[in-house]
Amino acid sequence: MTATGKRWPLLLAALLLALVVIETGAAVRARSRVAGEADWQATAAAVRAEFRPGDLIVFAPAWMDPVGRSYLGDLMPIEMVARSDADRYGRIWEVSIRGARAAETAGAEREVEQDHGLVHVARWKSPPPAPVTVRYDFTAHLAEALVTQLPVDGRGDERPCFQDPRDGDAGFGCASTHVGRRTLEIDYRPRRGVLVPVDQHLVTRLEYRAVPLGGTLVGYTGLHDYYARKNADGPVDFVVFIDDETVYRGRTGNADAWKRFAIDTSRFAGAAPHRVRFEVSAPAPAWRNFGFHVEARP
Repeated sequence: MTATGKRWPLLLAALLLALVVIETGAAVRARSRVAGEADWQATAAAVRAEFRPGDLIVFAPAWMDPVGRSYLGDLMPIEMVARSDADRYGRIWEVSIRGARAAETAGAEREVEQDHGLVHVARWKSPPPAPVTVRYDFTAHLAEALVTQLPVDGRGDERPCFQDPRDGDAGFGCASTHVGRRTLEIDYRPRRGVLVPVDQHLVTRLEYRAVPLGGTLVGYTGLHDYYARKNADGPVDFVVFIDDETVYRGRTGNADAWKRFAIDTSRFAGAAPHRVRFEVSAPAPAWRNFGFHVEARP
């Protein structure tokens, strides 16, 4: 064997040793950047000391949410965790690591901030128009709705769906599906809303007969369940009526995530309540688990 050939094993061993040293150093540095138990306990204590009803807690980066909720989850009801937006909240507590920012604090005014080890806490004042006052939450008032179904082509009777006493969340049993208030999985995030699985070639109607309208209806639509989105990609049609007048038509697909819309209802505002009806249907109904959340705002 030549001298060069004898050196190859030594060179390979040296390279392997260098790689081990580099990887070990990287692991040590990464561990030094991970917030510890004491950091999180101090963070939770700081937030709890000044938290008040009407505040929002967010985590950044978003993947840190499960860790953060393990320390502050008792302050975060499902309506907060699965919110559609941050518009209801006047103050936002942002708990972050590694310089990350939460989308909810964009445009907000920072009031205080402090570090607890590797965890950063900032309290923000929400930008106008937040905090908004919700006049009527259609998800919360689902039990007040009249839910019916009729053929898409109009050739047939309108049939009622009946409240299901076994469903503790205001659910309705229809011909071959179930309409109910749920925590939805839309775009891999929880969203509180009304689940309306599209039923064959039928239109599902939800009519609320005494809604106190303000200046705006703000809503969100999306398609629930990863496997349903994987198995089909057809759109769902969503139509909104006020006193039988069409005020919105929208179409939601897999790629739309949690799709926002707003309807000017200022001409309907006043003391008298109004009838508001939502209609859900789809050209290709298979695997179309439609969800929505709508609020009447000032």
